[in-house]
Amino acid sequence: MGNQYSLSSCVLVNPQLPTANLFDAKGNFLRPVKLPLKAAELMLEEEPGHVISPAEDLRRTGRYSAMRAEDDLVAKKVYFLVPMSRVNRKISDSDMEIVKSATLKKKKSKNSSRVSPAMVATAAAEEELEGSVVVSSVFEEIGNDIASEGFNLGRPIGNNRLWKPVLETISEC
Repeated sequence: MGNQYSLSSCVLVNPQLPTANLFDAKGNFLRPVKLPLKAAELMLEEEPGHVISPAEDLRRTGRYSAMRAEDDLVAKKVYFLVPMSRVNRKISDSDMEIVKSATLKKKKSKNSSRVSPAMVATAAAEEELEGSVVVSSVFEEIGNDIASEGFNLGRPIGNNRLWKPVLETISEC
């Protein structure tokens, strides 16, 4: 009895299935979309009279654009469900803020160290004292040179050679 095989199969479910996020025109999150999926299939599933617009295109062009029906949706991207009446129109500033907030990715903090307020106050006071002495002495030493030379550092910065094209006369016959 102890050495029996289990006849039940073990199916692992991957919680990280490829999905894209779908928002409406007002910025409300509608649902994650399981991929692979074509834009036409998603438009048929959702409200009629609406088109799918990628958030990247909205941010880049500043206009509402519709995806072609045969275009595939890409994983981890944001798409907006926009009424057909808004296609090829300019995005208002308030709508652009909605697009930016929907596409904004939350960054994870890599540094989780904590600093006590007493240490911050002490370090700031030390930097203030050291910085003022060093900066003032440097400006006293260099200030006269800079004022006399007019911020000329002695050599040109970068490769600033002028291009002088050789122009030949064109004779008309």
